[in-house]
Amino acid sequence: MSLPLRDITPLAGQLEHTLSTGLLPPDVTGWGSQLLQRLRQPVRVAVTGAPGTGKSALIDMLLGRVVIGKAAAGLPVEICHGPEERVVFDTPAGTRGQQPGCLANAAVPPDALRVRQHLPDPRLRAHSYLEIPLAGSPGRQQETLQQAAAMADIILWCSETFPEAEQALWSAMPDSTKDHSFLVLTMADRQIMRGVLPGLIQSLEPVAAEEFLGVYPVAAIQGLTAQTAGTPAEDLWRSSGGRQLAEDVQRQIGLGRASDADQAELLIRQFGGSLPAEAPPPPAAKAARPAATPHAPAASLAAALDQLQSGAEDMLARAEAAGGPQAGPVLAQCMDLIRGLSASLEGLPGSAAVTAARDAAQDGEELLMLCQLEQDEDAAIDAVTLLFQLKKELAEDSPG
Repeated sequence: MSLPLRDITPLAGQLEHTLSTGLLPPDVTGWGSQLLQRLRQPVRVAVTGAPGTGKSALIDMLLGRVVIGKAAAGLPVEICHGPEERVVFDTPAGTRGQQPGCLANAAVPPDALRVRQHLPDPRLRAHSYLEIPLAGSPGRQQETLQQAAAMADIILWCSETFPEAEQALWSAMPDSTKDHSFLVLTMADRQIMRGVLPGLIQSLEPVAAEEFLGVYPVAAIQGLTAQTAGTPAEDLWRSSGGRQLAEDVQRQIGLGRASDADQAELLIRQFGGSLPAEAPPPPAAKAARPAATPHAPAASLAAALDQLQSGAEDMLARAEAAGGPQAGPVLAQCMDLIRGLSASLEGLPGSAAVTAARDAAQDGEELLMLCQLEQDEDAAIDAVTLLFQLKKELAEDSPG
């Protein structure tokens, strides 16, 4: 399912209004407040790992320009949106200094404790980067990693070989963190020159399958060179491993934003609010789209989707009346609803839209099976969100 980024500012405003007017019951107000906070702030992507593992180079590559360079010197660095290029240094004494420009060209104060880099890059409205170095004793590293997991929505673990000591550190992370994390084998060009990269990837794949979204060998310097060349070198960008990582990170950002938006819409609809109206398409777009002719498969598909929507809303209403959603029953009812949708689709005449709907319903059923393995409140929320997202996407793809 493709989940493009969207402007969620109006939705955040409506959710804030719903909270301020007391429309949400007390037992879901906390959930609503957390959702509002996530909608108001960018998705935070933490880049972590031992010193010297190419964290700064990786962030520069993802930004497409040299911003950090070699100036960080083991300091925590945040890259966020701002109206102008500006570096802010915090010190242990609580003082704060500022310099115009980028960190790569700044004079770093010797007592700097952390750094914040502001950039007028529109992409950073949706997400920010945190460079979090792991140093000191194993206990200190574990503490830092736990803090990173608490702060970040997505984690990129940078390592040359991901040895057993690093595996032990990472194994203590919660599954909710691992589900949104990438293992990045930095300096892949060195491993290629030594002829060991294929064997290294093969040895790490079983670990990564359990602990990360995947293994990504990346030659960050080559990836950065590909983007900063006068004419972007697409072949080099792809072969560096940078393009695949960048695309998959963006996909995770989109998934996170879409999930938060869907849950906010769910709360607003369920408890008496009204959703912000979407902007109509421009006149040219209306003229370019031919009028749809109603036909039986399209009408039947619409009816199946309406049944899914009403079933999900009825389930939520009954769960609320019973004192709040219980993970087991909610997950079971979600599975019944999506299987009912699949059964309805099987009875429809074949068409491109119906075939796409059947495939999407099958994918949704597989995702719900994964949710059922968790059997907790987060899994129940994810399952309900999945139903509404599935209904939305199928409605967008269906003719008429």
